[in-house]
Amino acid sequence: MSERYEWLDERVDELAERYESGQSLREIADAFDVTPPTIHSRLRDRGVEMRNGGPTHRQLADLTSELREQYVEDDCSIQTIAGRYETSVRAVRHHLENAEIDCPQRNPRTTGVDWRPFQTSVIKGELLGDGCLHRRRHAESCFFQLSTTTKAHADRLASKLSAGLFPDSQPNSVTRPNQFTEEDYTCWTVSSRPQPYLDRLYDSWYEVRDEHNRKRVPDDFRLDYTALLHWYWGDGNCSIRERGAPRVSFATHGFAELGVRHLQSELDAMGYDNYAVDQQEVDDGSGLYIRLRDYDARTFLNDLRRVTTLPQYDRKFPVPIDD
Repeated sequence: MSERYEWLDERVDELAERYESGQSLREIADAFDVTPPTIHSRLRDRGVEMRNGGPTHRQLADLTSELREQYVEDDCSIQTIAGRYETSVRAVRHHLENAEIDCPQRNPRTTGVDWRPFQTSVIKGELLGDGCLHRRRHAESCFFQLSTTTKAHADRLASKLSAGLFPDSQPNSVTRPNQFTEEDYTCWTVSSRPQPYLDRLYDSWYEVRDEHNRKRVPDDFRLDYTALLHWYWGDGNCSIRERGAPRVSFATHGFAELGVRHLQSELDAMGYDNYAVDQQEVDDGSGLYIRLRDYDARTFLNDLRRVTTLPQYDRKFPVPIDD
């Protein structure tokens, strides 16, 4: 029987970050003293899109003049170029520097930080939940903010994203009275520095209205396991009924119906059969939330329980009783 290497399950985020920054399966395997198939299995289970030998990186190597024109002549940022080719900032910088093009590191307090594909999935998953984007008036700058009652969630989010995105003093906390109980509660908030990437993200994730703009699900959004986990951390819940069956739901009632249907199709594509439930008395939104079918709720809990890194959310991953 082959060795399971359970300790790798605790470092799957690092494996994904290494792979998405351009390292090969062999390089990662050598760093962890395991075989490439072992790394491939963890990345596949995590929902990381595989390069199949690195066609994206080979393609960039063939487009050096194009990259140079965008960076030098059009004055595009490396992050903008990386977004166009759906690759990492590190990969674009690598090919520019190999072509002897000077790419000075810029101050992340005033310019864009490096965003890896894994990190953009984190942000998008948080936007499906309690995360939000704020665009400042009279300025083309946008920042991300998450407020949560779980400090570990705020800490974990800051640790997953690029250095310099959040000020060192965060997360910040405030204690408020609970309108439903007599006990106060503490809310933890992280707010990013303004970022060009977030400003572009705002255009696709927000519906501009006369009064309050509303989050929407972009038509081209694709759900992966990283985004799914962060979405579930923020706006998912699970209860176990008397007969032992799990009930997994996502609070999507604030999205328009078209967005909810899109998320349903994405869950379907990942193999989780689901249906929409109508929630009454929702003033702004479709009033529809998503619930997984019982049999796939069990699969969902098993799939994500082993990759969640927050014991504080163990309640979201109960172990159902077999029928």
